[in-house]
Amino acid sequence: MKSFRKTLFIFISLVLVFTVAGCNTSQSTLEKVKQDKVLIVGTDPTFPPFEFKNDKKEYDGFDIDMIRAVAKEMGIPKVQFVDTEFKGLIPGLQAKKFDAIMSGIYKTDERAKVIGFSDTYYPGGLAIMVKEDNNKIKNINDLKGKEVSVQIGTKSVSFLKEKYPQVKVKEVEKNSDMFLELESNRVEAVVTGQPAAKVYAREKGGVKVLDQLLTHEEYAIGTRKEDEALNKEFNAALKRLKANGEYAKIVKKWFGE
Repeated sequence: MKSFRKTLFIFISLVLVFTVAGCNTSQSTLEKVKQDKVLIVGTDPTFPPFEFKNDKKEYDGFDIDMIRAVAKEMGIPKVQFVDTEFKGLIPGLQAKKFDAIMSGIYKTDERAKVIGFSDTYYPGGLAIMVKEDNNKIKNINDLKGKEVSVQIGTKSVSFLKEKYPQVKVKEVEKNSDMFLELESNRVEAVVTGQPAAKVYAREKGGVKVLDQLLTHEEYAIGTRKEDEALNKEFNAALKRLKANGEYAKIVKKWFGE
């Protein structure tokens, strides 16, 4: 009898252990984030003023301030950033290395097939950057036959290859490498996001951004397809930030608007 009771006790204990484990496995990302009180975000900190590391090696920028404000609105006191190359952000998100990605990411139909997106948090679009004394390149058609630097994995790559195959696209790993290619005269132009390009030109000098906007884009926070609840929380938080004036403060801080 004692042996039977002991066996029954062990059996019930094992059932409880596996039941609890099963519950933890089915925990949603939003539930995990709220339980742990930390939001883990993948970002490529080489794209000022959106995301970069400042002189103190701390994460800084428009996206960094925005996602921290969003998390605060959600009752999440801490945001943990994971330094990841841009091309690895979506694969890393799918592999559950982070809860979300925010790194100057455009909403595109192609990306929307594999990940979810929050509401737009800032408008953008592609533009051309050239050396300040370059008066030969005035629009996109003037790039035909010329070497143009773009960051791998970005909208700039597919846009040029699909729409303007005559352009000699030179893909580089990091955003900073892209600008260095232009400054070192290894390419004749850069195609990148207009907001960041304008800030870079204003702060660094020696380069200029052409007025022509090549595309109209929208920046958004990326999530896994199944994390609709997390997306809803992001969207609600963004609305509250716009209503209480905090959103406008962050925009003015980084873009002077």
